Amino acid sequence: MLNAEGVFQDLNDFVYFAAVVRHNGFSAAGRVLNMPKSKLSRHITALEARLGVRLLERTVKRFRVTEIGRAFYNHCENMLREADRAAKAINDATGEPQGLIRMSMPSGLLEGSLGAMIPEFLNRYPKVQLQILTTDRRVDVIDERLDLAVRAQLIEETDSELTMRVLSKVDLILVANQKVASSLPSIEGVECLADAPTVSFAGPLTEWQDLDVWEFTGPDGTRYRHQHKPRMSCRSVSAVLEAIYAGVGVGLLPDHICAEGIRDGRLVRLLPDHQMSQATIYLVFTASRGLPTAVRALVDFLVEQFRTLRVTTQCQKADMQAQPRDRAQLVELSGAQPA
Repeated sequence: MLNAEGVFQDLNDFVYFAAVVRHNGFSAAGRVLNMPKSKLSRHITALEARLGVRLLERTVKRFRVTEIGRAFYNHCENMLREADRAAKAINDATGEPQGLIRMSMPSGLLEGSLGAMIPEFLNRYPKVQLQILTTDRRVDVIDERLDLAVRAQLIEETDSELTMRVLSKVDLILVANQKVASSLPSIEGVECLADAPTVSFAGPLTEWQDLDVWEFTGPDGTRYRHQHKPRMSCRSVSAVLEAIYAGVGVGLLPDHICAEGIRDGRLVRLLPDHQMSQATIYLVFTASRGLPTAVRALVDFLVEQFRTLRVTTQCQKADMQAQPRDRAQLVELSGAQPA
């Protein structure tokens, strides 16, 4: 890029500056860029000298973006997004899905259904590369320059700046290991949970609280609320599942996550005639039109795969419904003695 005097400016310095602001410091940005902190600092100093302004205020213990630095950062991010779009436009012109896709997803989904889907997608499209951010926090698709994000929420959400496509509705079911299940009192309905130890999954939009509430609808349509104090709350589905396997307590998790444990007898489904909550799995991206070919291919692939997964899960529900419903059957299965 040429400045007013016709001198070429190094756009890499714009990239370096955006990384320093985005990662809130030179050390973190240097790790991401694989560049020594001292070298990165020299680039930013040279950029400030060329522009004739102070973009960052920095001391040994303090780092702050100036007001004009913040405005400059926004323009740098816009420039990087346009550069990404320019590169993707060239890739799209070939017609074959190719290039880099940056996406995020919750760890529980990657360790479960999505983890098995991704290799199949990459084998189908050998010119596509994936960078996957695995996190249970709510990511900002725009600020973090992601092409796609997969979100799993207990409450439906909307965002005017994003396109949100529902991949699946997932039933939540109540499960425990054999020992915990057999220790529950032989009381019908939700009352059997009165003194049961529990573990809870806390979604990325959920505030941390001492108490949790599970809502059920009984076979006669009556609605119930079970308020409890979990022994453990966690934003990781896999960690909650492991705690249930270990007998820490009763938990409420997506049915497909629990299916294997129920089939092999490590888990027992509780209150199978009660309807629990549902979680919604979304695909989130910035535009519904003009998506790069590779991103569109991934969106279509995931929609197809989750449609197949829903059919498979429905077939498994008959097996889940066959789990024992009363305490006597649980005792017989576990080998425990009635209290």
